[in-house]
Amino acid sequence: MAFYSGLDGQLYLGTTKIGKVQNWSLSASQAVLETTSLEDTDRTLINGVRSMSGSCRVFYYTTGTGGGTSTASNFINNLIKTGGSGINDGGDPDNRQPSASVTFKLHADADKYIEVYAWITGVSMSMAVGEVMSVDITFEVSGRAVQSTFS
Repeated sequence: MAFYSGLDGQLYLGTTKIGKVQNWSLSASQAVLETTSLEDTDRTLINGVRSMSGSCRVFYYTTGTGGGTSTASNFINNLIKTGGSGINDGGDPDNRQPSASVTFKLHADADKYIEVYAWITGVSMSMAVGEVMSVDITFEVSGRAVQSTFS
């Protein structure tokens, strides 16, 4: 019998392994549609829309002494866009930079993973005395899982 632990877990953004991941989670739900008629005595249901969402926490760090980048910056830059000095900056509204969808590969170990196509819906950065700076990311899956090797 094998148990999986966080020590075995990994998170990929596209084909890039995300370094310094503290945790990841994925939730799936199934909506049901009621098909009960007026004279029925028992409630009846059929399957409805499925949905998945998830989150992860990534430590923010820099590579090397020259102030390099961390993989957390990929998440931040996907959602937080810069440009213009504010809402009424008179800039070109067609020059806005939209967020992009991403592919996540959530590993329980090297062989067991779920791959999903998702939209990053939230990025929250936190820093506290005595703790490492971290970035919490939330995402919504678009469509079904692309691939799953859990069996």
